Amino acid sequence: MDIKRLAQKIEAAQFILDEIRKESGCEAFNSDYTVREGRQETALQTAERAYNERRERAKHFNNQQIFGEPAWDLLLDMYIHQARDEKVTVKSAVLESGAGEGTAQRWLKVLDSEGLICSQIDPTDSRKCFLRLTPEGYESITRYLEEIGR
Repeated sequence: MDIKRLAQKIEAAQFILDEIRKESGCEAFNSDYTVREGRQETALQTAERAYNERRERAKHFNNQQIFGEPAWDLLLDMYIHQARDEKVTVKSAVLESGAGEGTAQRWLKVLDSEGLICSQIDPTDSRKCFLRLTPEGYESITRYLEEIGR
């Protein structure tokens, strides 16, 4: 296993441990936790700004698809919702991507095969499917957004 993949796995594991710590109410015992929370807030604000800027830019041109980056739009949308602890359905992700349904569905398959997202059938309604970023996907986006948000 190469060093980069190992580092990514360690960071993803740290993210999962932090989530467990947060959910268990034990974050007070980890002095570094507030730094990670600030990191999360910076990344979320950067994601929201990037997402809104992309939407605003598209309003000023007749052909909104000339700026299309469906994969990035899907990831940003999922990141924002997941950071707010909100669920994302496949249907809403496709609509928010700004791409056609077929294009968005193809990109969802690519993101899934890359290990960046995963899906889960709604236990109360088997016709609905929720999307989430994997821990690795979430951490990769957080690192990127944190870096450009500085």
